[in-house]
Amino acid sequence: MATADFPKLVEEYILDLHSRHPSLAAASGIHAWEGQLEDFSPEAIVTEILTIKKFQSRLEKIPPLSLSSSDLFDYQIIASNMKARLLELEVIKNYERNPVIYSDVISNGLLQIAMFEYAPADSRIRHVISKEKQIARLLDTARLNIKGIPPIYLRVAINNFKGTLNFVQKDLPQAFASVKDAKLQKDFQKTTKTAISAISQYIRHLEKTKPDEDVSFALGKQNYEAKLRYEEGIDLPVETLLRIAYRELAKNQDEFRKTAAKIDSRKNALAVWAEVQKQHPKAGSLVAEAQKQLDVLVKFLQEKQIVTIPQAAPPIVAASPDFMRYSTASMWTPGAYEYRQLPSRYLITDVDPKWSDKQKEEYLSSINYPQLWSTSIHEAYPGHFVQGIYLRQVPSTVRKAAAFAPASFVEGWAHYTEQMMIEEGFGSDDPKIKLGQLADALLRLCRFVVGIRLHTEDMSIEQGTRYFMENAFMGETPSKIETERGTFDPTYLVYSVGKLMILKMREDYKRYRKDEFSLQEFHDKLLEIGQAPLWVHRQILMPGDRSKLLE
Repeated sequence: MATADFPKLVEEYILDLHSRHPSLAAASGIHAWEGQLEDFSPEAIVTEILTIKKFQSRLEKIPPLSLSSSDLFDYQIIASNMKARLLELEVIKNYERNPVIYSDVISNGLLQIAMFEYAPADSRIRHVISKEKQIARLLDTARLNIKGIPPIYLRVAINNFKGTLNFVQKDLPQAFASVKDAKLQKDFQKTTKTAISAISQYIRHLEKTKPDEDVSFALGKQNYEAKLRYEEGIDLPVETLLRIAYRELAKNQDEFRKTAAKIDSRKNALAVWAEVQKQHPKAGSLVAEAQKQLDVLVKFLQEKQIVTIPQAAPPIVAASPDFMRYSTASMWTPGAYEYRQLPSRYLITDVDPKWSDKQKEEYLSSINYPQLWSTSIHEAYPGHFVQGIYLRQVPSTVRKAAAFAPASFVEGWAHYTEQMMIEEGFGSDDPKIKLGQLADALLRLCRFVVGIRLHTEDMSIEQGTRYFMENAFMGETPSKIETERGTFDPTYLVYSVGKLMILKMREDYKRYRKDEFSLQEFHDKLLEIGQAPLWVHRQILMPGDRSKLLE
């Protein structure tokens, strides 16, 4: 009975989850709720909590050991997902203190409709119209829910909502300019006007709101460790994680200095890096420069047999919309359940025209040519883009769905590939490219430290900014952006943690496979497993493995 009950429970749980969170469904390529916005009303929150607990009760009645090994892994992933959702809804309650959540629901939901042609434009514009009709309701809920806003959340929320407003005003109408149906366009103009009014009013509301100095953005040690345990399958105390972070930071800083000496032994590492950073694309040219890199990367992967690349159209490189300015670059791949072959989008954030010349130069210096190579590796080949292609082939509905994707695998893989490509000879031993890769590693390791300390040790924004500047050798503007991101993306340590776990798994798998080991086979098998905590990958690659994930 358990074997029969589990697939039904999985199907019903995912169906319920997607109905409550349409953006998660869309991220998986499921568009049944595309015309809906999330509901954060008190009644909806209570109902969601009760529903999750009912599913928990059903799941507990299924004996795990009666399941196949694949279903057993999915059982554990779903059980953890339930705990993660309850932690957020009952304990952390970001919906009561962070307005950015409401901005993201609007902007990401509309962007996915505009970006991916999962249906004809006439159909998709109807989904936009439907979502826009619900924006005022969503923001009324935000006013009701938000009890007190930490100063940093208020500042970031105002900026994000202004970006969302610009997207709704300018980008969205352009995306659907091809729709010829006059009535649809009239309806669209009407709902867009209503949406603009609602967002504008909410921005004014936020601008008049006084931040609550007594409300902290920090999760606290207990919640932080629980979040990592349930969302990532990482069951390590923050003290152990910090010890690992400091060790790896020191190791990478030492390697950074040695690599800099290969470029110019007469100067110290910071002076060498400052010269390398000056070699950056011009403002307004980042998209074109990134586009040039993709063909080079594909050729290298094929020649070196690093990973098998399934057949797929290459990603389209484009500029990030304003509301995503907090992210230097991102890869948007169609959901794994899309039945059409849709192109992916590699988005790059160029300079903000409103910045001073000093701010522009600091930002562009952080995306110098060597680091842009690392970014293209991370986002496209063999990083997130290749990851997304493999996901379409995963048989498990749980490990295929975006809702259950642990960032330590998703981001850990992409960050791992940056180092792996250099190890395999990319850049022909050019120390500048190696220095760029190490600079990105230092950035992620500083996230590792700052993310934990912001949320468990009362580190301030100013202290975090200084930490990035001093330890990742970054300018003040990108350092502040990185620290502010850590306040609302608390577990952005997952880049480094995931990378380190994959590196350790690779060495353990080498010993496991002995003479039969090949890098391409390791990478192919890892990606074929799908989006799962890295302990699951270890168990599937090395059944019965008892080694530590990280040490």
